[in-house]
Amino acid sequence: MTDPRRPTTSKTSRGATRRRELLVEAARIFLRDGLDGTSMDVIASEAGASKSTLYRHFGDKDGLLIAVVQFLCADFIKDIDRSPKPDCGLREGLRAILLQLVHVLSKPSHPDFFRLIVAGSQRLPQVGEAWHEHGPLVWHDMLGKVFDAQIQLGVLPDDLDYSDYPEILFDAVFADMIIRTAVLGKTQDADKAPGRYIDKLLDGVVAGLASQRSERAQGV
Repeated sequence: MTDPRRPTTSKTSRGATRRRELLVEAARIFLRDGLDGTSMDVIASEAGASKSTLYRHFGDKDGLLIAVVQFLCADFIKDIDRSPKPDCGLREGLRAILLQLVHVLSKPSHPDFFRLIVAGSQRLPQVGEAWHEHGPLVWHDMLGKVFDAQIQLGVLPDDLDYSDYPEILFDAVFADMIIRTAVLGKTQDADKAPGRYIDKLLDGVVAGLASQRSERAQGV
């Protein structure tokens, strides 16, 4: 006999589906109207929902904003390849991920997303924290796995300290792309320019790793 106090699977599924539908609409409106231009009234109206439904799912506008940030972070990277191919080298693996990062940052809606993050984090620190956890840290992890794969293959030494490289690589590409797209508005073919400097970044990584190995060999 079904316990009436426990939600059925179908109810849970419908609730999750409705929550996602609300997030899709809320994300569209936040990106279109910005933080200050978005209200729960507008979201409820355009999503075909009552305000009480929004409050039940997300608590308040701040809770909805945090959920939207998490949703958009996941949505931007839903189609990327997160795992390095086993047979690719360090440079090739890092370059493949950085080019995917460029592709994500070149999406037409990303400048508006970045502006939403900046405005939202000024009002609510949890917005910036949610973005950092579900955005940059995900990319750091992907880049780190390329190093891990090379260590497991024996190409790189077990005691290699690569901890700074994922953040350095991400920050360099992210800063350049944000300046191009969100600041200067150069969204046309924004993904075509970074290939050359990505190669130079990777030259620096390879040189830095070679320096580490040389210092270890000399007992420095």
